[in-house]
Order: sequence, then C-alpha cells, then structure tokens
Amino acid sequence: MNDYNFGNFVCTLREKNGLTQAEIADRLGVTAAAVSKWENGSSKPRVEVLFKLAEILGVRPDELMAGHYIEENNSETYNIKIPRLSKKAMIAIIAAAVAFSFILATSIIAIVFAALESSKNTEEYRLGYEYLLESNKFAELGLSEDDIRFNSFRKNKTTNADGEKITNVELGFNIGSGRSMYVTCHNKGAGWYVCTDCTEFE
Repeated sequence: MNDYNFGNFVCTLREKNGLTQAEIADRLGVTAAAVSKWENGSSKPRVEVLFKLAEILGVRPDELMAGHYIEENNSETYNIKIPRLSKKAMIAIIAAAVAFSFILATSIIAIVFAALESSKNTEEYRLGYEYLLESNKFAELGLSEDDIRFNSFRKNKTTNADGEKITNVELGFNIGSGRSMYVTCHNKGAGWYVCTDCTEFE
C-alpha cells in the first residue's frame, strides 16, 4: 500500500532544501530510482537510511515516518500517587515532631539563660542591680534580694543631638509577684552610669 503522506513529505522537504533526487541518492549511497519510489509512496527506506535521510532533510525521524511535522509539547502531566500512611507511621511522625520541638525549645531556653548568666559579669549589670536594691520603689515594696529575677539584657548604640556616641544597656528584672523594673545604663566612653530618667517600673 502506497504511503502518499510519507512520499509527499519527502518530496516537499527535498525541494525546500534545494536538492535533487540524484543528490539525495548520492549522499545516501542509493539509486535515484529508490528515492523516486520513496517520493511516490511505493516504498520506504531502511531504518538506518531513514535516520540519515531525516538528518539531510532537517527533520526528526518520527516526523519523517509520520509524513508531517510534529509539534513538541513541553508540558507534561505527572500523576503522582502519594501513599497513605498507617496510623502507626503517623503517630511515629507526630511523636518525632513533638520531640524535635521540645529539644529545640529546650536548646533555645538554655542559650537564653546562658546569655543572661554571662551578662551578670558585666559592669552595667552590677550598676543596675545595685541601683535596683537602693531604689525607693524596691524599699516601698519591702522586697529582698531573693525576690529579684534577672530576665533580659538589651544593648544598642545611638548618637545624641550633640553627635556623641552612646552605648545603652537595658536590664530587665522581675521583682516580687508580677512586677518588673527596667534599669538603663549609658556609656559615652568614660564609663558606665545609671540613667535615672530612663529607668522604668511596671
């Protein structure tokens, strides 16, 4: 049975490339009569010859066999089946997530406490702590040193209106039940001192 689609496509491509049947035959090592039979659809080249012919005509082998250009579709759809987990697997995953969260939270707390303990060795902490003990508010509440819990340490640098660079440290203390006091210390380069106007009691 003649394949006219194949023959017409070969003929169209050959003419498009400005080649004669004889030139095609010479490059493929076949006779011009063989090329003529391909173009009238009465026969087709062997597989190895077809690949060479496709290369000469500038098309893909599958297009040559189909007898027309094939538009490439780059979008592919993948159907991915996600396996359902058993109850035991789900419980194990949840338990692992909870354990990881606990370890992470414990590590963060440990780091915070270590940082606070380290802050107690600074001069500004000593000044803030002494100021707290001697403050009128601390005396009014009738508290002792056992009621003090150091809970925060924030440090930053600013420049005042006169262009002076100031290092600021805010020390947070829990004093008594549900009460807090924040003592601020400054250092303009000559040493630390407590800023009484910046200190807050909550």
